[in-house]
Amino acid sequence: MDKTVDFTAIARVAKRAELKSVRLIEISAKCEPAVTGSLVPSVDLECKPGELAHDTLEVICEYTFSAHSNQVLVVSSSIKYLLVYEISDGESPSPEDVAEFARANGALNSWPFIREVLYGLTSRMGYPPFTLPLMHFSTQPKLKPKSNPKPKEPNSGEITPGAE
Repeated sequence: MDKTVDFTAIARVAKRAELKSVRLIEISAKCEPAVTGSLVPSVDLECKPGELAHDTLEVICEYTFSAHSNQVLVVSSSIKYLLVYEISDGESPSPEDVAEFARANGALNSWPFIREVLYGLTSRMGYPPFTLPLMHFSTQPKLKPKSNPKPKEPNSGEITPGAE
């Protein structure tokens, strides 16, 4: 998943949205029990808008999890969540804003649920429990005007890591 998000587009939908439910709607998983050892995990995610009614927005988040041990596929799983948001009255959001909201908020709101599923799934399969890391987003980079900025003077109030 591209983790660069347009917070302005998301905010136009988020200020009118309230999460009403998160439902696990599909899951499949398998493992190779004969293979043991440490796992190298991989998680892919796609969240996209589902149905948009006048007061409801559905977001579908599909996760694909795989783990390898010594180049052998040991665990594979696909998991799908349906998130339902209530949208307050007002003008219908643009399809672009809805898509950005679905991609970011769908991921953010379903992340704790998928963390729990993957932890339990890998543990029940007899492997060390997999803890999905925290999710981080970054803003879209802004174009900087071409200019030659003045060099900063020492002790200009900027905090430098490791400086005391």
